[in-house]
Amino acid sequence: MTRSDRVASVVGLAAIALLACLPTRSLAQDQPAQVQPSADLIARGKYLTDMGDCVACHAAPGYPKFAGGQYMQMPFGDISTPNITPDKETGIGNYTDAQFIRLMQRGIMPDGSRIYPAMPYPWYAKVPKADLLAIKAYLFTLKPVHAARLPNKIWFPFTIRPAIALWDAFFVPGEEFKPDPSKSDEINRGAYIVEGLEHCGTCHNHWNLLGNTAIAGNVEGGAITRWYAPNLRNDDLTGIGRFSVDDLVSFFKYGHSKSMGTVAGPMSETIDESTMKLTDSDLHAISVYLKSLPVVAAYTPTDGRYRPDAMAAGRQVYLSHCASCHQDNGQGVSERIPALDGNGMVQAAGSQDVVRVVLGGLEARGPYGLMPGVGAAMSDKEIASVSNYVRQAWSNRAPANTTTLLVSLLRKDTHTLLNGSRPDGCPALAENDLAKVLDDSSNGIGALLQQTTEANLLQNANTIISKVRAVAPQIKREDLVNGLAIAYCPIVEKEPGLQESQRIWQLTHFADRVYVQLTTNGAY
Repeated sequence: MTRSDRVASVVGLAAIALLACLPTRSLAQDQPAQVQPSADLIARGKYLTDMGDCVACHAAPGYPKFAGGQYMQMPFGDISTPNITPDKETGIGNYTDAQFIRLMQRGIMPDGSRIYPAMPYPWYAKVPKADLLAIKAYLFTLKPVHAARLPNKIWFPFTIRPAIALWDAFFVPGEEFKPDPSKSDEINRGAYIVEGLEHCGTCHNHWNLLGNTAIAGNVEGGAITRWYAPNLRNDDLTGIGRFSVDDLVSFFKYGHSKSMGTVAGPMSETIDESTMKLTDSDLHAISVYLKSLPVVAAYTPTDGRYRPDAMAAGRQVYLSHCASCHQDNGQGVSERIPALDGNGMVQAAGSQDVVRVVLGGLEARGPYGLMPGVGAAMSDKEIASVSNYVRQAWSNRAPANTTTLLVSLLRKDTHTLLNGSRPDGCPALAENDLAKVLDDSSNGIGALLQQTTEANLLQNANTIISKVRAVAPQIKREDLVNGLAIAYCPIVEKEPGLQESQRIWQLTHFADRVYVQLTTNGAY
């Protein structure tokens, strides 16, 4: 395993973790303080909990929110995420304020043992105690859930936790965040969020294994769980230099912006569960802070890396599989299909994101349509070739570092609705307004969806959209496109006589038709 793979495995999971390794119950003898928190404190705690993205790790499928149940894959085994509801037997109901703070800031459990840094406590070490206690106050208002922690599956000698103390001594900050008096209040607020609860560096630091320290490379880009978190420094080519503060605010709030395109990978969950719940002023502070950081380039631009015949091969794949949407010039379609020329993901130092999007596709988001997992029908060589082509075509000058081995590894890891690689079958439709519409037999929409085949797909998709709009006009366009695709998946799976490639095509065709119909009508 390469250094990048080790970093990716360790840190990607930490990037969406909060409280990831809390013990299943307190072993301390002292009792929690019996002080009723105020409504304002609880509200602030909820906001800070959203900022920390707690629920991303502590809400496994089939578990209530904050009840844990996920396994975090590490190079040395799998770590389970615990229950952080106030259940006294299996949760954190017996934690005192002091125990909670020590765990959050130092990674030390009530019994004195140390947790693995899959939980980003090196970042929470900078969070003031008052904010941590607000989080605790909110968590203690949750309904207690009796859910015992699943056993860790860690290999020897990594089960020897005292060794973590040495790592902590080098890579965990020794003090809480202190404002820089030479900076504005807004920049200091952004710094506190980025360097604290949002723990951006767990993904975006270059040397992720070096914790929350200056030598880790502050948000200069880094590998995470076989994705690549791009450079957030103010470099025009390899970072965010060409994007405005407003571009960044829109991206953090909605997961897309006109200049930056749409989000992909683990950042999607961070936006959905965290940044979109923050106030505009905090999003602005984050963006202003990032723009204030000194310029650091993630790589030196490399022209002429390819032989002409290699570039020609990549271009041919692009023209065959990509240009019909993204255009021959890589400009896409404004606020419909993201541009690839100048795209931050395409120009990142690592090519993992490009490969995974080609393999797995993208859900619709905001005005941007769904992208099918075109790579499911492409060879590893074709994907490597087109990835390297788009990273050096037009004005792009990213390293041509995609190999067939990388594509092969990522293909094994990429299972999405849109590429047909679903070991666990079709995903379940969330309990939302669309689910209620489809379950209501009186409107006939669910029955019409069940009857939809390739032969009547265009007509039925148009009728379904019209009917849904009539009874539930509040449903956003992206939720209709993604939700109807999920609902249609098991119907296509059961249709007899279809090969897997035909099922993928029919599902994608249906979702695309839904998007086109909504876009034509100007509906959001």
